[in-house]
Amino acid sequence: MLRHMLAGAGRRATTTTPRHTRLPILVRSALRHSFPASPRPLPSTYPSGGGPFEPLRPPSPHSLGAPRAARSFHRTQKWTRRMLILSAVLGTGYLLDRQIYASGIARSLRTFSLGLLVALDYKLNFRPEPLPIIGAQGGIEELHRRNAEKLFTLLRDNGGLYLKIGQAIAMQSAVLPPEFARMFSRMFDDAPQDTWEAVEKVIRDDFGGRSVEEVFGVSFAGVEGRGVMERTARASASVAQVHWARLSDGREVAIKIQKPEIAKQIGWDLWAFK
Repeated sequence: MLRHMLAGAGRRATTTTPRHTRLPILVRSALRHSFPASPRPLPSTYPSGGGPFEPLRPPSPHSLGAPRAARSFHRTQKWTRRMLILSAVLGTGYLLDRQIYASGIARSLRTFSLGLLVALDYKLNFRPEPLPIIGAQGGIEELHRRNAEKLFTLLRDNGGLYLKIGQAIAMQSAVLPPEFARMFSRMFDDAPQDTWEAVEKVIRDDFGGRSVEEVFGVSFAGVEGRGVMERTARASASVAQVHWARLSDGREVAIKIQKPEIAKQIGWDLWAFK
């Protein structure tokens, strides 16, 4: 029985192929099916039926069609040109107004625009109860206060004869609300001053090019035997400002210098007042 078992084991050993010898056979079989010995011929047509095969080549100019004109922005160019022309005109007008009329036209336009705003404010809010949505809170006293402040700022910035109007408003305490009288009373001693360079130019123009030292005999360096003068004005009004000085003989004087822009602004100011 042992002899039969050994014989059977020998037959299985001779007929069974080991696993490591079967793997190359399977790989060779798979490769043979994947890559046949003779290559297949290329199809003469595309699978989709698009015609005979042709190699890739760039398209001809005729197949691209007629060229299209580049897109142009005529409306944008037109509005840009208009804005440039308008800016040039406004800039030129501003420079001419500043040099010739000392900003007289700009001051008049600023006065008219603020006058319209003040009138609209009183039209909407001069009532016991504010209007819904568009009405302002604070009542009549607040209405007088904010408009008095707006007008005070306008007249002070415009200067010149506008300060005279502010001083006249301050003296109308029996007619105007007390908020206006309190606000405009500051215009009697709170007018803006011109720079010392502007003062020197006025003196040179009026005295044939002579300097302040030559006209009044003063010295700003403390030279002995000469008088002194303050560069900062002691007081400034609507059309002139006053500088304190001590002459070489010991007398104390007040030198009143007219503001140079008054002569250019007076025509436009009178027209705006009318």
